[in-house]
Amino acid sequence: MPTSRRQQIQRLILPAVAGGCLIFAISAVIRPERTRADPPATPPTAAYASTVAGIGTIEPQSELIAVAAEVPGVIRSVLVQPGDRVAQGQPLFRLDSRAAQAAVATAQADAASAQAAARQAEVALADERQRLSLFEAVDDPRALSGDELERRRFAVRRAEAALAQARASAAAARAQAQARRVDLDRLTVAAPIAGRIFRVDVRPGEYAPAGPASQPLIAMGEDARLHVRAEFDEADAGRLTRSGRAYGTLRGQAERRIPLTLVRIEPQVVEKRALSGGSERVDTRVVEVIFAFDPAAAPAYLGQRMDVFVEAAPSATQAGTRPAEPAR
Repeated sequence: MPTSRRQQIQRLILPAVAGGCLIFAISAVIRPERTRADPPATPPTAAYASTVAGIGTIEPQSELIAVAAEVPGVIRSVLVQPGDRVAQGQPLFRLDSRAAQAAVATAQADAASAQAAARQAEVALADERQRLSLFEAVDDPRALSGDELERRRFAVRRAEAALAQARASAAAARAQAQARRVDLDRLTVAAPIAGRIFRVDVRPGEYAPAGPASQPLIAMGEDARLHVRAEFDEADAGRLTRSGRAYGTLRGQAERRIPLTLVRIEPQVVEKRALSGGSERVDTRVVEVIFAFDPAAAPAYLGQRMDVFVEAAPSATQAGTRPAEPAR
């Protein structure tokens, strides 16, 4: 009897102990020990007593120019690569121009033919005027009838009209030839300004659509000085001043403060585009402020994010004042 009772107790205690160990193991996995870790990089800090902070994106001083083709066509040659400096009007890439070249040759031949017809009309007019002068030089009225003299005068007028028409046709042919040359020139895409090539997304044999594309064919701009397009919450718009000092720090370089010079404050409030994370609200409205800095003093890449700090007017809380209550 005592042995049977001992076995019953063991059958109850052993499962309870095993269950307790299992619960402890599960709780240790679900709730691991939390340790405080240092941030991978020193976070940026404000250096002014009253500061407005925002997130900026680096761009060229001319803003980024998405070069597009004026007419669609197949690309035959690409003449630049990323990093090249180009002059205004320098060719960047060329489209297939065989049909356009043939059209130019045809138009030039038509213009030459029309010009020859105009010269022929000039000769005909000179001949008719010479004949009229001979008839008018006859002194004896009996040697020439009045009708014949009038016919000579009408012949001169017809020759003058024919010459005017021939000259107009020649001018139209020259204009048509000029239009064909313009069409040929449009197949060579040139740099709109002097600057640097940042991105080339075209290759020979590819089709280039006309107008803007989701991905620019060539991205370029003037980077002698770089700009930072910083976004500040519209709630802080009233605290921004044109005389306030400003500096920026690149991500991962919080200890290096880059002096910024105010260029302009955009007059329109827009939706926020520089989001700091996937959980950030996308319906926030911001004021865009453009700053400039020397890229030689602070090397940076286009599109790189920069934390911008601006010396601003103190807020109502910092000034120790309470906002006025609305009138009732």
